[in-house]
Amino acid sequence: MIAEAIKKYALLFEGIKERGNNQGWEDVFFPSLNMSFQELMETVGWKETHAWCSYFSELVWKLAYSEFDGTIVDKLDKLFSANAVNTWNNFNSSDFICSKVPIKGSVVIWQMYKDGKKTTSGHAGIVIGVVDGVIKTIEGNTNKKGSREGDQVAHKIKIINFDKKDNGLVLLGFVHPKKTT
Repeated sequence: MIAEAIKKYALLFEGIKERGNNQGWEDVFFPSLNMSFQELMETVGWKETHAWCSYFSELVWKLAYSEFDGTIVDKLDKLFSANAVNTWNNFNSSDFICSKVPIKGSVVIWQMYKDGKKTTSGHAGIVIGVVDGVIKTIEGNTNKKGSREGDQVAHKIKIINFDKKDNGLVLLGFVHPKKTT
């Protein structure tokens, strides 16, 4: 099942730490993938100084879909963006389901607000569980305090809340994975 594969890959990378300021990661090699985390991130387009939460989500989905359906892997190149809000817009205009209902394996997208106005910045992560209005996620470029500009891949627990704020991240929604045969 695709949701379980997505969760498996998201958890595989939990705890990976940056060297600092979006400059790359500790040298962690994954024998099963025959690449380091940095090499894997570069395969999805990450470059030094780029924020990487959306790249992380893309990497996880691509690895999971490569086990089931390579045609979807090819589509993901056009849908994911370095920018989380652009990623949301791309998926929202595609044949993927985007909704306010989380499911395991979905990509969660937030949009940043400043002085009550939307910005083009945001944050993305992978939903690994849903329980009673709470999502469990694995997110890249975060930290233990919940920042969208962090230094690691970390497990988070967040309340599902679409209420607009004057400042901060506001939940846009969830991109559901396509079922595989």
